[in-house]
Amino acid sequence: MKSTIRSIAVLTALLLSTPVFAGKVDEVKNAVKEKCKIDLPAAQILESVIKAYDCNDGVDVKLEGCTIKCLKGNAGNVVGGK
Repeated sequence: MKSTIRSIAVLTALLLSTPVFAGKVDEVKNAVKEKCKIDLPAAQILESVIKAYDCNDGVDVKLEGCTIKCLKGNAGNVVGGK
């Protein structure tokens, strides 16, 4: 019973947190595919998103053997903002 409740709690947490990274996941995947012509392994996506955004703007970031520019400069852009 406890393991079922724990499993449901973990699943709920994952489902609720997914939209937070959804756009960033696509940006990281596209940057790696465009630069190095490889697809990121599914197991490395979250770690790669964190690395690609937890850096200084313009710095090179190494993800699974591919080096891309830090994507932090794109974070928080507002469409139509001043």
